[in-house]
Order: sequence, then C-alpha cells, then structure tokens
Amino acid sequence: MKRVNINSGWQFRSISSAGKGAWQSITLPHDAMIHEPRTPRTGNGYNTGYYPGGSYEYRTTLDLIDLPAACLMEFEGVYPGATVLVNNEPAGELAYGYGDYYLDIADLLHTGSNTVTVLVDNSHVPNSRWYSGSGIYRPVWLWIGEHTDVIRPDTVRIDTVVSAGATASATVTVNLDNPPILGQYLNTAIIDANGGTVAEFQDDAGIIDSAQLWSPDSPTLYTAQLTLHDADGTILDTHTERFGIRTLTCDAQHGLCINGKRIILNGGCVHHDNGILGAATLPQAEYRRARIMKNQGFNAIRSAHNPLSKAFLDACDELGLLVMDEAFDMWWMHKTSYDYAGSFREHYAEDLASMVRKDRNHPSVVLYSIGNEIADTKSPRAADAARSMCSIIRGFDSNRPIIDCVNPISLSLAAKTQADMDQHDAAVEGEPGLNTTLEHASGPAMLTVVDKLMPAALATSIMDRQTNAVFNEVDVAGLNYCRQGPEYFHRKHPDRVFCASETYPQEIAYTWPDAKRLPYLIGDFVWTGWDYIGEASVSAWAYSHPEPYGWMREYGHRMAIRGRATGPYRRYPGLLGGSGLIDITGMATSQMLYRQIVTGVRRAPAITVRPMQLLYGDGATRAGRTLRFIERGHDGVESWSWSGYEGRDAIVQVFSGGKTVQLTLNGNVVGTAPVRQCMAEFHVPYEPGKLVATAYDAHDRAISSSSLVSASAEMQVTTQFEHAFNPYPQDDSRWESSELIYESIALTDAHGIVHATDDRRITVLPDGSVIVDAAVSDDADGVSRRQFVSHDVSRDDMPVTQASREKDLAAATEGVLAHTSSADAELRELLSQAELLGVASANPITADALAGNTCTTYFGRAQAIWRVPSYLAGSTF
Repeated sequence: MKRVNINSGWQFRSISSAGKGAWQSITLPHDAMIHEPRTPRTGNGYNTGYYPGGSYEYRTTLDLIDLPAACLMEFEGVYPGATVLVNNEPAGELAYGYGDYYLDIADLLHTGSNTVTVLVDNSHVPNSRWYSGSGIYRPVWLWIGEHTDVIRPDTVRIDTVVSAGATASATVTVNLDNPPILGQYLNTAIIDANGGTVAEFQDDAGIIDSAQLWSPDSPTLYTAQLTLHDADGTILDTHTERFGIRTLTCDAQHGLCINGKRIILNGGCVHHDNGILGAATLPQAEYRRARIMKNQGFNAIRSAHNPLSKAFLDACDELGLLVMDEAFDMWWMHKTSYDYAGSFREHYAEDLASMVRKDRNHPSVVLYSIGNEIADTKSPRAADAARSMCSIIRGFDSNRPIIDCVNPISLSLAAKTQADMDQHDAAVEGEPGLNTTLEHASGPAMLTVVDKLMPAALATSIMDRQTNAVFNEVDVAGLNYCRQGPEYFHRKHPDRVFCASETYPQEIAYTWPDAKRLPYLIGDFVWTGWDYIGEASVSAWAYSHPEPYGWMREYGHRMAIRGRATGPYRRYPGLLGGSGLIDITGMATSQMLYRQIVTGVRRAPAITVRPMQLLYGDGATRAGRTLRFIERGHDGVESWSWSGYEGRDAIVQVFSGGKTVQLTLNGNVVGTAPVRQCMAEFHVPYEPGKLVATAYDAHDRAISSSSLVSASAEMQVTTQFEHAFNPYPQDDSRWESSELIYESIALTDAHGIVHATDDRRITVLPDGSVIVDAAVSDDADGVSRRQFVSHDVSRDDMPVTQASREKDLAAATEGVLAHTSSADAELRELLSQAELLGVASANPITADALAGNTCTTYFGRAQAIWRVPSYLAGSTF
C-alpha cells in the first residue's frame, strides 16, 4: 500500500461547557495540553505538571479524484483515545492513548471532498501519572491500494537466522499475518545499505551471503521490497520494510547476547514527551533525543511506560540503541482514577498485539515488557494474565525475551483479589491507594527508609512468594528499586534471568559492577535517562534556606526539612520530574557525569559543585541542610562561577575512576581526597579562578585531569543554533522539508563561560534575539521590572521596526547586554518567518509555561525551539 502524508491542513478547536472555541489551523502532530494554561486547580495536579485536560475536535478534508480500492487511516497515537468519523459516519474508536490503530475507511469514502473528524475527550482526569498530552500527538497517515487484496503494513513479519561459519550467511523469512490467497504469491528483493540487491526470492525465504550483522556498534540495516502478485503475474500491491540481521539470546549462564557477544544494558528510562514540545512526536525531536542519549553513553532505553513512537524506534535502529519495549503501566487495578485500567480487560489483547506488530521488525527492540509495577502481581489472576500476554506476543514474534517489571516495595503495599481475569472486583480494582501513599508528603522519606530495609525484607521471602508465579511465565524478571534482589532471588531460582529495570541514579555504583560479574543480571535502567514533564518535582531536592528564585515564596515558609510534613515536592508550580540524567534541553546533568564515570564511558574526572545559591540562599553564611529525594542522587552543577558567594564553602564533588583526586585552585593545592564509590568530596572557600581536579591511580600516577574556570564580571547573552532536519530520505513518504531549530540561550561572559548564579527573566523575539530582564528579585511577582536588551552588535541589517523597538527598550533600561550569536543574517531571516514553539529552562520548579516566548533561566541557561515550515526549510535568503 502507498503511504500518504496527511499531517498538514488540519483544523482544531477546544470544546468546553461554555461552548466551542474558534477553529485554528494546525499541522500534526499536535499536543493540545501544552497550550492550556497551567493552574494549581486542575484535577490533574502534579501528575501533568499542573496542565489541565480538556475536550477537543480535529478535522481535515480528503479530496479524492478516484476512489482507492483499499484505504486505511493510521493513527500512531491519540491521547487518551478518540472517536473517528468519516463523512459523519463512525469509522472507529481508539481505546488506548499510546496505541497504533489502522481504521479501514474505504467504504466510507466518495469522490470529491471527504471530511474526517476526530473527537478527543481528555476531560476525565487524572488519567495518567505523568504528563500525557492531549489530542493527536503522533502522526496520521493514509494507506491506499489500487486493489482490494493488499499488503497491510502492520502484517509484515521478517525473521532472520544466521548460520555459523567464517562468513555470516543469513536466511531471511518474510511472512504476512494474513497470507496471500490461493494463487497469489509474494516476491521479495533484499536491498543493502548501499542500494544493491543482495537476495531475491519468491514466497517465504531467501539467503544473503556474507550478511552484515546489526549490532549497537555497527547498526547495519537492510530493506525488503515486497511485491504481491496475482496468479497471472499482475502486481496487486507493493511494500517496503526495513530490518536488521542479528542473533539474540538470553539466559542465566551467558546473559543477553547479540551476535554471540554479551551486552550489558546501560539503559535509561524515557517518557514520551519532548520537553518544550510537550507530547508532540516530531521525528526531528525523536532522533535528536535518541542521538544525545547514545552520545552520552547509554546503549539502551526503556519506554516508560508505554509503546514508543515509530520515529524513536527508527532512530534507535539507525544509531544502535537497544530498546525495552513496554506495553502497559497498569492491568486491572487503577493507579489514577480514569486511567487505562478501565479498558484493560476488554482491550489489552488487541493493544498488545498492535505494539508487537508495529515493532517486531526493529532490530533495536530486544525486550518486550508486559507491565510496569503492576499492583495486580500478587493476585492469582496475574499469572494467568502474564501467560495470556506472553502467548499473544509469541504468536506474533517468538524471537525476543519477555519481561515484567515489578517493584517489590510497592507490591507489598498493594491489595489482593481472588477474582479471575474476567471477574470485576470493585473493591480492589479502584485506586489501590499505593501511589497515593507514596505521593503523600512522607513518601520520599518513607522510600529512603524502605530502601535501607530491603535486605531484611528480602530475607522474609514474602517478595519471592508475591512475584514467583508471574516471573515463572516470563523470560526475564524485572526488578525496580531492588538492588539486592538479583543475587537473593538467584539462590532460589538459578536459571532465572534478572534485569535492574528501574534504579536510582546513584545506585549505578553497585548495579554496574554486579552486572559485570553476574551473567544472569543483564543490565540497569536508570530513572530517568531524560527528564520529563509531570510527576511534578518528584525528585527535586528541598533546601532549608530561602532561595532567590522564589521557591520558598511559592511553597510557603514551612518548606525545607519540615517539607516532610508539608509535602513541597508536588505543589504548584512544580513542573518537571527533576530526576533526568539529561535535562529537557538535552544537557547532561551531574547524575549523567557520575554514570559515565562508573560505567567507564568517561575517563577524565568530572567536577561538579553543589548549587551555592540554594545552599546559602538569602545571605546565609553556612550551608543549609537539604532534604534529598532518593530518586536524585546528585544536585551538583558543572560550574565554578558562583559570584556573590566568595569566602563561603563550596562543596565540590569530583567523580572519578581513580583511587584519589587532588584539587587545586588558582595553582594552590586544596587537598587530596580518596575516591569512594567513584566520588571524592572537598569543601573549598569559593574564590573565582581556575579549579583543577587530577585523578591518580593506586600507584599515585596521574591518570587524567579536568578543570573549571569562573566567568568574569561582564555579562552577555550567547545563543547557539542547532538544526534538526527530517530524518527520513526524500523518497520516503514520511519525509518533508520542515525542520526544527534548537536555540541554546546562555548568560555568559565574553568567553562563553556561563554565569550560574545570576538568573534572569528572558523573552525571545521573532528573529531569535533575546530581551533580558534584570536579576530575579524577591518582589511580589518574583521578577524585577527593569530590563536589559540583548543586542547583536553585528546586526547592521536589522529591520527598522525591530531596531526602533530595541532602541525604545534600551532607552528605558539601565544598559544593553552584548549578544553573541551563531546566527547569520540568513538564519535570522529564516527565524523571523518560522514558528516559535516554546521557550523554557530545565528548572523543575517554575511558574513558567513551556509553550510561550518567555521563561526564567536556570543556572544561566534556557532553550527555544522553532519550527521552520516545509515551504521555507532549505531556503536561501
């Protein structure tokens, strides 16, 4: 079938009790929630970062000169589901907000104009534990065929078998879930990465001599070109499918092996949102995120806790990122009032099958997960459900191991039922109280206590009894936040394979050495690899001194250590989870640097400094206490620019794989400290200059060194621009010439060194230049009214209207900040015609919205994202 891009030309409006809003022209994918005003009064609360839900209507027109014999409409993702009408006739219901649905609409079409209406109701909240987004947040495609007998795109299955020998010979088998009818036959041509045909065969299987195997280090891909013929040789339909050739085994004796080589999964969990973009699944953003994760040292990702987008999987295939592909976050028991648990009983089989059909030809996918922290696990029917789901998966793909990810701590608190799979137990299937318990003000402290008691809890064997029946049904036992679990359970189940499927960032110091020496432990997935919207501030630390950013003002003066009694983590204006090893702008945090050291990705020591303005806020002379949530191991910043805190102790944490670290400041030795769990700590009276850390081995030989330099007194705005192009080739129907432009904004000195303590309110103008407010104050609204204007001194071609605006602003302010920009005149002209999608920092606790043109910098940084439409992309002005 031919795929047709129908993501442009849509209209959208909101529907509320007050009536229907005005129609707006949009391009899909589109997230309606990110454009809603944040409010502490939303029923979603902290789950979505205080973004509310709503009801929405989408419509478009399909103009058809000739009616196709076959026509499918594919929705890659609509949250939380939708009713689809074609020419006002029902075309189908989408039940799962993360499901990939194909609706057969051929019989509903006529020649001429055809209206498509998509009704989305996301008003029943809360229905998600994280930021969900609303509406048609993933692409929509039309698949058309000239005959009624076609190759449905979701029915193609490609299996490969690699023979042993000096050269890898691969047998490629192509099957359709709906085989050709009697007399029809399938021809297949296999094309390599250079465009050459390496095999041709009819019907089932063919052989590729000297096949190039796919692996994380060499992600070689092939393309199968399928042609369906009638008995007389007439071509009925064609289809292309990309795949990779590799072997995959997983057992307790050898671990997880690709092409016979053991791979330890160095993984990060990722939610589906794209930060500033909200839930909108733009392929440029998906590829960028996957590339950054790979470059930072991850070799695997876990889709937390729902199926990934096709674009993200395509990126993983090309980059060599391994994937744990996860289906569900709940089964029968609700985690929030209106979540998928209400649909699970009726729809889990078709939605799970849809995920497997969508993803089974991606070589990056190495694990299928049937659930995350399922509260039903301790109930007898859970084993029946696991058996059913494993059977469904293996019916469509028997080549990948299946995992279930269990949190033994939370499972112990969950309710239990004797009902079977088809029986409804209202008392148990309602909100189990589990998440509410953990989200109570005492939750962070309680988790810390429970974590310390884990060895004792394991010794009671209750965790084994509660999980054993389900783990017997799957290939891999996933353990969330149960560091000691694999070795303990292995003694009872020596043939069972384990995975640290969700871990605290700091625990990599234990799990990585464990994974290296224990073949039955296949890897570690940290929470989280990339920060995300929602679960607002769940991992943000609390600081006992007032902070100049206004956090105290927002929370009230009973914050900090007493926060255990007042629950500061999730109150408005909490926005981001705050646990990400990579923040929402794509910058590595101190937690990422720590992981790089532990896993050997980085050799040079990494220097971080705990944030002085938060430790000493409001003029304190001694660092205040902090309340650390266990899901964030380190709060340091890679900076030695702490202007205003001279003479006060800076807490310097150096991550290193050496035995000792020596620290020098401006040429003077500060001290030498032992490295414990890959970290050495120093208390250094802050003075500006150059800080150098040198790592030494056990024989006192220098291994390597790193340094940080302070920013000088002057301040300017420095902007850099990164182009993210559509990742698909031009002969692919998914390609179009639009691009995203990521604008990194930093408050720096003349040498580009970032000021970490002097955050400002900024406004991004239509051409990418920036207006900067004076330093953030403690006024009633938290922002001083004085402004600085960033001015690119090279801009002689600035339009008169813009120049007049800046001149007027400058006359009313105290000065003009210099503006160093990587944008030339052509790029500025392009930005002036592009769409500014949003501006934000990586601050987990901020009143800022994401879809706007203003925000407050965070440790001196922020980001803007622009979308350049197809008719402008690639233009030269």
